[in-house]
Amino acid sequence: METISCFIVEDDPQAFAYASSIIETYQHIKIVGTSNTIKEAAMLIKELKPDFIILDVFLIDGNAFEFLPLFDSIDFKIIFTTSYAKFAIDAFKFSALDYLLKPYEKKDLILAIDKVVSDLEKTNYQQQLSTLMHNISSKEQSKKLILKTTEAIHVVDIKDVLYAKSDNNYTSFRLIDGKSILVSKPLKSFDEKLKEHRFFRVHQSFLINLNYITSFNKRSEEVVLNANHAIPVAQSRKKNLLTYIDELF
Repeated sequence: METISCFIVEDDPQAFAYASSIIETYQHIKIVGTSNTIKEAAMLIKELKPDFIILDVFLIDGNAFEFLPLFDSIDFKIIFTTSYAKFAIDAFKFSALDYLLKPYEKKDLILAIDKVVSDLEKTNYQQQLSTLMHNISSKEQSKKLILKTTEAIHVVDIKDVLYAKSDNNYTSFRLIDGKSILVSKPLKSFDEKLKEHRFFRVHQSFLINLNYITSFNKRSEEVVLNANHAIPVAQSRKKNLLTYIDELF
């Protein structure tokens, strides 16, 4: 098997030693360099051209979101590691990029390395990184969401999502322009991401954008979005929905 090169960007000696010891168990992966600052790391990575890097999000001279713009293009894969920082973790989730939350277990890094190795030839990575950077730097409430289908990767503004509907282990997104996007993830995974952005699970099968509510039909127990999309509301969630509407509007 062809040798795969790795570069580690980490300012915690203990975390560096831990990651290194795990990587050294791979016969076909070689650590070609290390650094504990973003400026030095960028210079060395441009010179050494590793296949992938392990990047601590917060370093002594800055963070990963100051590091990434130092490159004209990213032609290496990244395993992000971070201590808890909510704004960063939310951004990773919306961008469909993985990260390891410190302290992570050995098996977690092994899974991440195996995934990176299998994804080395895949494209569209730059698109996901661009979405990550947008979500970190944007001052607007609306963020972008990565939706992967069998044919493409769609970058969607959250504010353009009308509702999401469960379809067994798939989720169908309906956008305000009428477009539908089917992704191979359950609705539950998007419920967790979007609930802090004015989305509400009104039914086991429906997650709606509260910004587009135009009426609530008490007789049929349906909420109407954009005047023409009637969505059923489960009896168990009716009270919470009405409370949400009172609080948000």
